[in-house]
Amino acid sequence: MEPSATEVWDEFCDLLKQAGGLLERPDLGLTDFDRGEGLRYLARLVGVGLVNALENPGPLRPEFRRLPPHAGFGLDNPDNVYMSAGIDPSHDYRISGRRGTIAYLSFAAQNQNYARRDRITGGAGHVNDDELHLTADGSFEVIASQEPRPGNWLRLAPDSRMILVRQTFMDPATEVAADLTIECLTPPPPPPRLDPDGVRDLLLGGAMYAIGASAWFADWVAPWRDAPNSMHAPDPEHHRLVGGDPNIVFRLGYWTLAPDERLVIEVVPPECDYWNFQLANIWSECLDPRYEPISVNAHSAHLEPDGSVRIVVAHEDPGVPNWVSTTGHAHGIMGVRWVRAASHPMPVCRVERA
Repeated sequence: MEPSATEVWDEFCDLLKQAGGLLERPDLGLTDFDRGEGLRYLARLVGVGLVNALENPGPLRPEFRRLPPHAGFGLDNPDNVYMSAGIDPSHDYRISGRRGTIAYLSFAAQNQNYARRDRITGGAGHVNDDELHLTADGSFEVIASQEPRPGNWLRLAPDSRMILVRQTFMDPATEVAADLTIECLTPPPPPPRLDPDGVRDLLLGGAMYAIGASAWFADWVAPWRDAPNSMHAPDPEHHRLVGGDPNIVFRLGYWTLAPDERLVIEVVPPECDYWNFQLANIWSECLDPRYEPISVNAHSAHLEPDGSVRIVVAHEDPGVPNWVSTTGHAHGIMGVRWVRAASHPMPVCRVERA
């Protein structure tokens, strides 16, 4: 006997309750401020999971869609626009577009099923703008398939379920975004009507997405607290599992500052197409970039005469170049990205009195 609609809704709500354990994890050093953000973070993840589950047009009618506003995780880049489309690797796809003038553009075939940790198997093919064959006006086509194709080709694996697009802006005021579409090369049948019995699985899948993603990234961040105010090179296997771009190398860390302290980060940026430094909260959400500076990049950073960069993380504006605001946070995580870089230096960090 099928459950009633009321029973399905109750099951969904009961499942969501499991996510709340995140807000009491002892290994994250949580404050009341963090827990307030954590409530918002979980609600945002539920929204992402439900949109992905309920509003997905299906792999025969894929669309590139952006993440909902302000929804992010895993140290999302404030300079990026992230787009994704759901796929079925038994079909082939054509991505069409125009390159634009952004700093970096890449496509990745992924299996990022946070609802089932045992099914996260990482990325398959990656294609970036340097590898694309473009026409004179910057137009291109990419075929995504399991079997090799001539020209621009994105390799799909048997378990690929999504194509992720990263568009990286150095200076959004002057750059033109890439214009992209995707189509399945298998002619689709008439659009399906709603299957009432299938809604239960979609709801529960959306809830499990929030539970799985929040736990995954909390587990990722927690060990960093053992070495505060320093950076490290992340585990390459974890980078692969979450679908990391092989052209992007990270230096990551946990920061914590008293009210009268600031963190100084110094490094000589290598020759590269793009780099940035950013802060995130303890949940790995990028801090809000709309009102205060929470990152610097290769375009915005002030360099010293010797080519080095000195970044100052502080609660209040210290009146020096490259200030990055904590936006009221006492601790969180931080990261540097080197994109298509000749080398990958480790930044030096030290705490000073503000």
